[in-house]
Amino acid sequence: MKRFKAQQIYFAWIVLILGVLLIAGCGSSDEAALLTGTIDHVRPGACHEAGPKVMSSDPINNAENVPKIGTLITVTFDEAMDPTTIVVTDAGHPESLAFTLRDNNDTTENTEGTVAMDATNKIATFTPTIALHGDSWYTVTITKYAKRLSDNTPLGCSYQWEFKTAAP
Repeated sequence: MKRFKAQQIYFAWIVLILGVLLIAGCGSSDEAALLTGTIDHVRPGACHEAGPKVMSSDPINNAENVPKIGTLITVTFDEAMDPTTIVVTDAGHPESLAFTLRDNNDTTENTEGTVAMDATNKIATFTPTIALHGDSWYTVTITKYAKRLSDNTPLGCSYQWEFKTAAP
């Protein structure tokens, strides 16, 4: 009888520990949401949700004849953003892709580049590491991974817009 009670106690402890681990592992995270979430497709200046906002971009949506060499993509936020969340990383870490540029003809890779913030942390500038393709439409995306500097509140909306480079 004692042996049976001891087995019941061990079994109860194992179930309790597994339950706690299962519940702790089911928490939400920004990274999981980014991997499974959709992009809002909101244009700069058009978000009405709570949180920081993208107010403008350069090039603007649907701009054409954008130079393929020396082009900088600039985004202006309505408040100071945390520079550590305005990042571009490799495909091995998709959860931290906050600022991306993609040639619409190449659906497998983002255009490589770097993002720098100005002294106020309100203006982010993406600099491609290679010349853009000529006569191509590009899509720029800023995701909700980008967060406010003061309290880590994510952008109210994810943003997406397009521009077309000049013919070669």
